[in-house]
Order: sequence, then C-alpha cells, then structure tokens
Amino acid sequence: MYKGANLSRKAGALAAIAILTTFPFSSSYAALPSAPMPANTNQTKPQNIQTAAEQFALASKLLSNPNSPADLRSGIILLEKAAIQGSAPALFELANFYENGVHVKQDVSKAVKLYEQAAKQGHVDAQFNLGALYLQTPVDFQKARYWLEKAAQQKDASAQYNLALLYDTPESGFADSAEATHWFTQSAQNGHKDAQFDLGVRYLQGSVLPLNLSQAVYWFRRAAEQNDPAAAFNLALLYEDGQGVEKSLDKAVYWYRKAAQQGEAGAQYNLGIKYLLGEGVTQNETKAIEWIRKAAEGNNPAAQYTVGFMYDQGVDLPKDVELALYWYRQSAEQQYPDGQFALAQILSSGQDIPQDTTEAIQWLNKAAERGHAPAQFNLGTYMAHGIGTAKDLPKAAFWLSRAAAQGHKNALANRDYVLQLLTQNERDELTRQLEQINKPTTTQDKHASIR
Repeated sequence: MYKGANLSRKAGALAAIAILTTFPFSSSYAALPSAPMPANTNQTKPQNIQTAAEQFALASKLLSNPNSPADLRSGIILLEKAAIQGSAPALFELANFYENGVHVKQDVSKAVKLYEQAAKQGHVDAQFNLGALYLQTPVDFQKARYWLEKAAQQKDASAQYNLALLYDTPESGFADSAEATHWFTQSAQNGHKDAQFDLGVRYLQGSVLPLNLSQAVYWFRRAAEQNDPAAAFNLALLYEDGQGVEKSLDKAVYWYRKAAQQGEAGAQYNLGIKYLLGEGVTQNETKAIEWIRKAAEGNNPAAQYTVGFMYDQGVDLPKDVELALYWYRQSAEQQYPDGQFALAQILSSGQDIPQDTTEAIQWLNKAAERGHAPAQFNLGTYMAHGIGTAKDLPKAAFWLSRAAAQGHKNALANRDYVLQLLTQNERDELTRQLEQINKPTTTQDKHASIR
C-alpha cells in the first residue's frame, strides 16, 4: 500500500489558505505566528507608525480581525510600508496575499519577487513557498531545488520532504536516490509523517535501502501515531504476517481499525473480513458488511469483488444479479483479476441478465493476461471448442499451458489433449512463447479470498 503526494504551500498567519498544486510533492500546512502587538495599537494611526516591526504588528492586528473595510485598507497600507522597509515577515505575508489573491488582485509574478526578498533574508517559509512556486508551470527544477534546499538546511521538515521527492523524481534532471534517502530521513526525524511513511516503504521494499522490516515497522508506527491511515494499514499488515515484529492478530486488528476509521479502504476491507470470519474479533456479520461496503464505495477493488460475490451467490446479502453485475464491473474496471473473471462468468451465463459472450471473452482475456489461472483455463477451453470465440488450437494450448503451470487441476488434461491436435511447428512455436513469459506476479490486495 503506497501513497502519492500533493504539494501544499505554507500560508501566512494573516491568510490561512493552503493551495494545492498538481505537482507530485507535498508538505504539511504551517502558519507563521503573528508578531507581538504593541500597546494601544488600536489608537495608533498608520501614518504615525515608523518602524517596520510596528507597522507589521499593527497590520497583523488589523488584517487578522478587521472590523471594517477601512481596517483592511489600513492593514494593507501598513503591510506594504513594512515590506518596503525590508521586513521579512511583511514581505512573506504580502507575497501570500498576491499569490492567492487575498485582499489584493492576484499577481503571482509579484508574489515571487516578494517571496524572494524575504527568502534572501533567510525567511524559511518564504524559501519553501518560493521553491513550491518554481514547481508550477513554468517549472524550474533548478530554482525549486535551490530554495527548497535553503529551507531544508534550516531543518524545515516540509522542505526536507519535498526536496527528497525532487531528488526521487527522474523528471527533475538530477534524480539521486542517496540524496532522496538522506532528506527523507532528515524530514522523518523531524516528525514529517509523509516522510516517515515513505522511509518505511523504502525499508519495506528493500530496493533503494537494504531490506529492513524492523525499520519499516518503526517508521510506519511513527507515521501511524500521527494519524497517517496508509501507515497504520501497512503496520497492521506487518503485525498480521509477523514481519519485522512479533506476530499479533490483536495489534493487527487495532491498526486496521485505526486506518479504517480514517477512511483507508484497504484497511476497511480487511477489517470487514476479520468480522466476517471472526478472526481477532467477535464474528459480526453486520459489522462485516458495513466495513466491506465502505471499502467498496471507497473504490477498493477486492471489496467491490466481494460485494459482487455476495449479491451473486446470495451469501450474507440478498441475491441480486443486477447489483452483482454492477460491483463485479466496478472491480474489473480497476484491473482486479478476480473481478474480471467473475464479470466474465456472469456475462457468459445469461442468468437473469442478457448473455454477452463477446464481452465475457474480453474480460476473460484481461484476467488471463494478469495471471488468473481459472480465467486462463476457461479461455483456453473456449478457444479449443470455439465457444464465444473463433476456434484457435494454438492459442488454446497457450492459455491451458499457462493455467497448468499454475497448478490448475483440470488444465493439464485439456492441454495434453489440445497438444495432440497441433502440428510440430505449432508445438515448437508454443514452446518458444512459453519460454518468453515471465513468472506471473500477483497484483491483488492482501485479503481473505471468498469463493
């Protein structure tokens, strides 16, 4: 279970607005604390304020809680005066306003100039936001890296995380897995939950970093304790399998529940299965259906397949072929092999719905190509007899051989029968094709299969 990320820039204390971009980077929201208010500022007129600090302080008060349009105008005037005097906090706040079109007409180019003035003074949030803006169109990866690195060197966890993602992105032109890992680690150590999650994934995968399941557990736990649902889900899986940690079904259920309550569809599905089978919890069909439905509605393909199966078979839900067809199709369209196979089966049966063998064969093909042994067996058998498709003995032998290689109990006999009908050249070509095929890999979510 892995997640992507979206970059959110830091909003000023005077305008708590987070803007999401489409570039695949992310940070936590952070607000700049306002400067202390001087005494009796409510009776001080803008033109009598001389220092930038005083101007910024009064601007903060007026703009944070304006009582009238006049307060807004006075606040902006004071903010601009403080910015002209080079106040980094004022430059940052004013840049935020121009970037987001708050209190002023939106002008991103002006925002960039103001951010840069603040950033050059070492204002960490300005450095971060400037780096974020350079990741938008037109993208300038070099400038983005420069300013993110400036903020990262000031131990800004969000900048460290986004810098790690930048080094982890081939399109940046300077991808460097070692640098990415360094900044993921720095950010994670500074408490950034997305960095903690991604670092856990790196230890779990064992590709960039050496495989270390105990470290994966450690970082997933750190992120999960900050209410990261994907981390909680992965932690539950590791507890259930006893990987990197002592096996504990109770703790697995605990983290499944935490993730499920936060909307993680995979965890909702697994928790539903636990209630359905009574594993680690008291068996409860009502709760099982509730969680599995939530997961299906959250686009988990395994859950969609399971709901379809229940409606198809009338198990745990009333039999309803139309609803079964709907949920099988939802699952199949997400490239879930069980869903594709089930959809093919229900379409070819023609029971209570119009039969459509042409579409059924299409879904069988898709499931077979994804390594689904029953689909491979059915497809090969149909091709051997010309059922729903043109008779094609070489292709039939191919799919039956694929199914037999996965241990399908009936595929071997069917394959041997078809092989007797092939020419020597056809058998030689079949051998060549099978030698080129990689070992099938599974892409399905961890779940308790229901048959």
